[in-house]
Amino acid sequence: MDIAFIVCSLLLFAFSVYIGFLIGNTVGVRAVTRADYWKMNGAAIVIAVLLSFILAAVPLFYSVDVGLLAGAIVGLKMAFGESVGPWAVHDKAFNVNRSHRETAEKGCGEERRRRRASREDAPDLISVEKKSRTSGSRK
Repeated sequence: MDIAFIVCSLLLFAFSVYIGFLIGNTVGVRAVTRADYWKMNGAAIVIAVLLSFILAAVPLFYSVDVGLLAGAIVGLKMAFGESVGPWAVHDKAFNVNRSHRETAEKGCGEERRRRRASREDAPDLISVEKKSRTSGSRK
């Protein structure tokens, strides 16, 4: 194999991982439930398989298909905002994405994603109303 082929293939792989991440991150915002998340992962795999049939004629583009799939899966996970499936083991083993792990443990992720999808405001946790001055207050 020629060194230029390998370098070009690696560059295409890196670029396609980035593009796949952007696609997965954009689409993953629509996932509200865990079932939606897994359906989107399945759709990404099916699309990658169909894309591999198209790209099979050009060996240089083999890495594009793999990179797009890898980036899309990671983008879906980051947009979903919760440690699910194998990602829970990964996040715990490497001690990363603590907010995603906490969301999975508390089970409040679906409610937050549902509010985000409907563009509803988050619930007020503290009162921010101004209190009126009474006669006992300082001036």
